[in-house]
Amino acid sequence: MGLTKEALFQTFDKARETESSFVFVTVNAEGTDEVIVIPPKSFDAKEQFYDKAYNDELVHVMNSKVFIRGVAYGKAEELNNII
Repeated sequence: MGLTKEALFQTFDKARETESSFVFVTVNAEGTDEVIVIPPKSFDAKEQFYDKAYNDELVHVMNSKVFIRGVAYGKAEELNNII
């Protein structure tokens, strides 16, 4: 079973609960990975964006070659765990 939208939202919830510095989202766009670093002030807006732009399996609704393949939260050091 792959990553789901529910797991993504749970990551944002856990980041809020623990007052984490960032949420990290790894997006694979047509074979190239990129990591998006989201600070707390943007959690709500980015969560709303992901809800609209990705389906329940975290595949982009307009381009099936773009998908979210990883999420994490924490301090900057956590970035090493998602790359």
